[in-house]
Amino acid sequence: MNISQLLFNSAETYPSEAFIFFRNQSFSYEAIADQVKRKAVGFREYGIKDRSHVGLMMGNKPEYVIAYFSLLSLGATVIPINPAFKESEITYILNDSEAEAVIADEIAIEAVLKALPPVSTVKTVFSLRKEKNCVSWEDVNGMIQDFFLEDKGKEDPAQIIYTSGTTGKPKGAIITHSNLDWMSHTCAEMSEVTKDDRILVVLPIFHAYAKLQGIWQAVYKGSKVYLEERFVADEILNKIAQKKITIFLGVPTMYTLFLSNPSIKELDFTDLRIAGCGGANLPLDTLEKVNEAMGVQLKEGYGQTESTVMISCFPPGVDRKYGSVGLPLPGIELQVIDPNGREVPAGEVGEIIFRGPNAMSGYYKKEQETSETIRGGWVFTGDLAKRDEQGYLYIVDRKKDMIIRGGYNVYPREIEETLYNHPNIIECAVLGESDPVFGEEIAAYVVTKIDTSTEEIIAFCKQHLAHYKVPRKVYLLDSLPKNATGKILKAPLKNRSFQ
Repeated sequence: MNISQLLFNSAETYPSEAFIFFRNQSFSYEAIADQVKRKAVGFREYGIKDRSHVGLMMGNKPEYVIAYFSLLSLGATVIPINPAFKESEITYILNDSEAEAVIADEIAIEAVLKALPPVSTVKTVFSLRKEKNCVSWEDVNGMIQDFFLEDKGKEDPAQIIYTSGTTGKPKGAIITHSNLDWMSHTCAEMSEVTKDDRILVVLPIFHAYAKLQGIWQAVYKGSKVYLEERFVADEILNKIAQKKITIFLGVPTMYTLFLSNPSIKELDFTDLRIAGCGGANLPLDTLEKVNEAMGVQLKEGYGQTESTVMISCFPPGVDRKYGSVGLPLPGIELQVIDPNGREVPAGEVGEIIFRGPNAMSGYYKKEQETSETIRGGWVFTGDLAKRDEQGYLYIVDRKKDMIIRGGYNVYPREIEETLYNHPNIIECAVLGESDPVFGEEIAAYVVTKIDTSTEEIIAFCKQHLAHYKVPRKVYLLDSLPKNATGKILKAPLKNRSFQ
């Protein structure tokens, strides 16, 4: 099955129902499906075909959705590219993915054109604005009667999603048509999505989280999507209230900014039934305050690029447990293991491994990295966690982020949770620095609301943490480096490239 069939199914079932709201316009399922067919025929006339690799670099707009489904319907493999990427990052992904074409919007096109000289595979560039030596988006316009859907097998690649590259060069995770099909209906079932839901998507849809839990589950159920181009806390809060949004997808930074906005106390969020949070760890203090302020049970889950999007969540009818990311999705096997591959008892920390219909097929052109990550059919996540007696999962930290100080294992997330309880701290990141005495020393990078001394922060930690967990170094910054989804990046901090 070609996964884009889901869109055509909804267009047939709900032809006149609104699918996308953007700026002051709305687009029905039938209108979007017709555009997808026209563009698919047009792309084929310019040489895009089954198994073509095509980079897609756009911000949040209907054209992204149209281009994305058009490429999938042709049997092409989509290479989503972060529209904030710079030339060298774009060059790397286009070369690594062996892309033969790129589709860019009015903003991204300049960076794409500058990134192309070292790329030998790209033959055609499609642009939403008229550019020399590019094919204009308006000229990609075939006849609907010439459209046909390319048949695809379950294991055929649908997209190659690049990891964030926080621990090295990004790797392209191959996500299949089967992965997307299974995850679309599973996400919708876990969130009990119906055609009456109104989903607000302001996270960039190049990212798996926004694409799957925003666009795909909406398409699967015929729901409405309110597509926003940028996040401004006051504007988004008002939109949630005014448009009676039922599902909002966010990241911790967004919720932190919501809480500092006065309008959160004045607006009515009665219709909001799901406030999702992904992409990074959410401090418990923030979760509790959001639940109280918005009258919603903020919904956390756990996943990674290699899992299509999600591995665990809180299923319908299951009680939430603060600090937990829920239970494995139905159909997914999950274990927490020690370094020898043995499953650890409840309450003990180990590495998460999983297998199931959400698992990527591998990293593109990277056999060694694939064999290191997928072993015996299990995907080794590199994430440390523990499970309670009922099987609920609690993320402890990234395996590579764990600090070993004087022989003690120290988990940065635990220290970060403590720091977030300080009334003056907005954001923080904890990591290890090389130390001649202890092997590694604990360093905290902190953003505060008001002037707060490093001595005060260290004293606060001493009140709440064992002595070996207390940061000995505290750096006060105006902001922390983040990726497009708001995830704090530790590599620039470790490399001192933030200064």
